[in-house]
Amino acid sequence: MNRIDVLEYVAALRAGAAMIVSPGLANYTLAAQCDEPLTLYNMDMPYATPMALGVALGWPDKKTISIEGDGSLLAGPGVLTTIARYQPKNLIVIAFDNGAYLTTGSGKAPTATAFGTDIEQMGRAAGMTKTRTVDKLDAAKDALQKAFREPGPWLIVAKVDKQDRPAQQVRQPLPVYVYEAGLRFHRGALEERSGKK
Repeated sequence: MNRIDVLEYVAALRAGAAMIVSPGLANYTLAAQCDEPLTLYNMDMPYATPMALGVALGWPDKKTISIEGDGSLLAGPGVLTTIARYQPKNLIVIAFDNGAYLTTGSGKAPTATAFGTDIEQMGRAAGMTKTRTVDKLDAAKDALQKAFREPGPWLIVAKVDKQDRPAQQVRQPLPVYVYEAGLRFHRGALEERSGKK
């Protein structure tokens, strides 16, 4: 399954949800498909999901999405226990698992999932009950539809290939960098919460 296809579907479902994206190629597809003020791009490893959890807990009526890579999520897996403890109904964690640290360059450095680590089972062991591992686009679309429609928290592990890398060798710069994205996110949240948007 190709990550770009899944991301394009996430973009189509987003509908104003807050989104925090870990480092990697996903940022460029999301910026092209659904750039919105409530987006933090290229959040350092392993902070995308903890930050999304904070947004979800602090703003319980706002759907919040964490876009992770397998390496980034596994750099701080303890967040799964905190998600299970507090059960934010508005949180969706999407972890793209290709078994490699692709952002670092060649993709030759394997992640723990290349040796059998199962992110979905880690989420279940932590106490999360709404989890899915998907490796076909139709299954990914079905899981994402449920996650956007039904209360969470959700953990969706998308097993993707490395075929999106050549398509993104030449990429446009992100609309904002992480510091600017933080300011834009803050302003957007204040406007939306005050009813000015």
